[in-house]
Amino acid sequence: MSMFLYFIIFYALLLISSVIGNEGPLQYPESHEGWDDGECQSLQIQSPIDIPPVEDNSVVIDDGSHAEIKDLVYTDINSGEVKFDHGHKWTTEELDVGYLDIYLNETLYKYKLHSFHFHLYSEHRLQNRQYPMELHLVHKNLNKDDHENENLVIGILFDYIDGKENKFLKDINLADETKIKSASILNLINKDDTFYYYKGSLTTVPCTENVNWIVFKDVRSMSYNQFKKFKEWVESSNSTYYGVGYGNARGPKRLSNRKIYIENYDENSPNKKNGECWLSSLPLATLLLYSIFLFN
Repeated sequence: MSMFLYFIIFYALLLISSVIGNEGPLQYPESHEGWDDGECQSLQIQSPIDIPPVEDNSVVIDDGSHAEIKDLVYTDINSGEVKFDHGHKWTTEELDVGYLDIYLNETLYKYKLHSFHFHLYSEHRLQNRQYPMELHLVHKNLNKDDHENENLVIGILFDYIDGKENKFLKDINLADETKIKSASILNLINKDDTFYYYKGSLTTVPCTENVNWIVFKDVRSMSYNQFKKFKEWVESSNSTYYGVGYGNARGPKRLSNRKIYIENYDENSPNKKNGECWLSSLPLATLLLYSIFLFN
């Protein structure tokens, strides 16, 4: 067999493995009621976005003048029914478990935690990489007259990095419509962690452009079994609404000249891709096959 044919086979296998690795459609179609109206069709500051590397001109290393978390005050979640809504899961009543104080553009805001839900797969992407799952902690501004800053949403990305079960996901009975046992959000986040801040929108209808977004840079780990259970639950729940195999993530939108501010960033630390390895999209079997072809 010629070397040219070896390379053709190799790249064909690489393409197939990439498709399989994505495990099907990664976002829902925006073709249902409400998506064609109002701010959902805006080209201004829609969310989610693909966050480029720090070296990109769109990312600004900030000194805290644009976003600085002053305090996170969350008590444990000890109760609350959970419900299904097209693949989302959150408490049925408004949460009353805490708030955060944050300086935005040198003005102090107080936001109360309202609810949380999950997306399969992640809505935000880091350097064009989509992760298996994203948690959104939705906060409401205590100043109800400030409509421009009505919402603050914290985005936390998940991947099955080390295979260990995530305690928070276990404590909230992820993918089970049951009562929460006792879960602590402080097991997930710390105000001194590195995060991205930008102005955007809700990622569901009506896509209102009044959201201060915080996306934590470090990806949290979960077990593959936790992800698999959630994936199966979302896809089966969504099958009659979006179609077979769809998750519940909105695709990335244009940055449209917005700036992304990265906070608590250590310029001297290695610029790692959150545990990502280039082999993650290349099965070991394919790599071995390529080696056999190359040295045959």
